[in-house]
Amino acid sequence: MKYIGYIILALFLLSACAGEDESYKDTVPPTQPVLIPHLGDAGDGTIEIDGFQVELTDDNNGIDTVPEGHMMRLMWEPLIDNDLSHIKIYRFSDIEADSVVIDEIQANQNSYLDEEDLVERIWYSYYIELFDSSGNSTISDTVSYALLAKPYLLSPNDGDFVDITDLNFVWNSADDRSGFYRVLVWNEENKLIWNGDLDLAMEDDPLTLPFPILVDEENPIESGDVLRWRVDYFDWDEQHQMYMGSESPERIFYVQ
Repeated sequence: MKYIGYIILALFLLSACAGEDESYKDTVPPTQPVLIPHLGDAGDGTIEIDGFQVELTDDNNGIDTVPEGHMMRLMWEPLIDNDLSHIKIYRFSDIEADSVVIDEIQANQNSYLDEEDLVERIWYSYYIELFDSSGNSTISDTVSYALLAKPYLLSPNDGDFVDITDLNFVWNSADDRSGFYRVLVWNEENKLIWNGDLDLAMEDDPLTLPFPILVDEENPIESGDVLRWRVDYFDWDEQHQMYMGSESPERIFYVQ
């Protein structure tokens, strides 16, 4: 009988410890992640974010297309919690209404590139589910964007030596729709030094935009400088009240 009593006491203590462990289990979900919507595009200038004037670049403008392929890049604000585990990426679209998990990544990232070959002029929507190390999760808001066909760059070619006093950027239109094109030029420090827009109202291929002679005493353009350029294409979507967009592959040229 004494041994039976010991067994009952041991089971009771194990049960009590198990209950104590459960009481300390983390059941609080992580702070909700915040995806960044499409805020605008390189060349749009500055916008106000949280009371500060911020110049829009490819690195801070939220969900957007990329120069490489028909892909979409997501961004979210820095995550707050310090016991995070992983993130699930969800996507749905105009042609696939049911959301599906397209990937799972570690929670130490603040962006994600959807590398699937996406369809032009289809609105894709994304949200993420953030998990902590205890298995708790919380779901973000949803952001959406649509990509367009890419312009085809003609001149200057990649690696050309160019006289910038007589330079024209030349490309073929991305498709036969309306919209406008934006030529962007960066220097070696990745500073946007010029951009110019071309409306398609009265234009035929090849499309051309001259490079103005820039006078910048702080950042003069000199012989031997390496400049980078591309052409972005935008078209207004009335239903979503937003521009769709694409970015051509980027090219470099050397200043004579």
